[in-house]
Amino acid sequence: MSLPRLMASALLACLALTACRASIAQTAIAAPVPVDQRERWETRPELQRHFEELGTQGTLTVLDTRSHRWIASDSVRAFEGFLPASTFKIPMSLIALETGAAVDETQAFKWDGTKRRIEDWNRDQTLASAYKVSAVWVFQSLARQVGQPTVQQFLRDFRYGNAKAGPVGDRFWLDGDLRISAVGQIDFLRRVHDRALPLSDRSYDIARKVMLRDQGPGWRLYAKTGWADNTPPGLGWFVGWAEQDRDTRPVYFALNMDMKDPAFGPKREEIVKRVLRGMGVLEER
Repeated sequence: MSLPRLMASALLACLALTACRASIAQTAIAAPVPVDQRERWETRPELQRHFEELGTQGTLTVLDTRSHRWIASDSVRAFEGFLPASTFKIPMSLIALETGAAVDETQAFKWDGTKRRIEDWNRDQTLASAYKVSAVWVFQSLARQVGQPTVQQFLRDFRYGNAKAGPVGDRFWLDGDLRISAVGQIDFLRRVHDRALPLSDRSYDIARKVMLRDQGPGWRLYAKTGWADNTPPGLGWFVGWAEQDRDTRPVYFALNMDMKDPAFGPKREEIVKRVLRGMGVLEER
């Protein structure tokens, strides 16, 4: 066969292979989401009254997977990144469980005797109790045990906020470079709920036990508070999701607000629960 014919034959074979690969790639693409399940965004400024009544600023962002709607009281602030503070105990718990730094929710942590500003921290802890009372020293110990490079890799795997685990390996969520928005919190929580992260089922199962904050007739609330107080006025978080027995599709939420008064602590959870009750997600006991 002449050289021109060989070249032409090779070109045809290459084109055929390219077309075949393109066909395979097209068949591998997931089916499009039905129109009635495509998510919409709504700004509801009337929800800002919950913050205005306190004389502060904040945002409450909700993803209602039952109606495929994102709802935000302040759509600009919903995308603004802040220090995660103790809401970082959600990903850190998962990292600790996956790496074996914590065996399960009963893993014991011996108090070192150092008096800290919150009395509930000044005692021996388990992973579950440390999560509940936000015992910072336990999660700093876990971060040191796992190691900054490993934590950094997990944050990238999780696509958690800006994924900056620094500069100090056991403080970056308190006063370091890590930032996450209300929308980012919900995106992460959705991957936790859907088990879409590179973690074992065992880690997910234990984390759900640790994260359970409240429950009532036919509903459960998985959540975490956070309070970054490194710069005034401080920033408060309440993030998580609610699910019902009669409709297991979760409703995710992420609230952040300026903590201008120490009395605002319980207000974070109160605001979220008030809104969720209005949506029919939480039923009265």
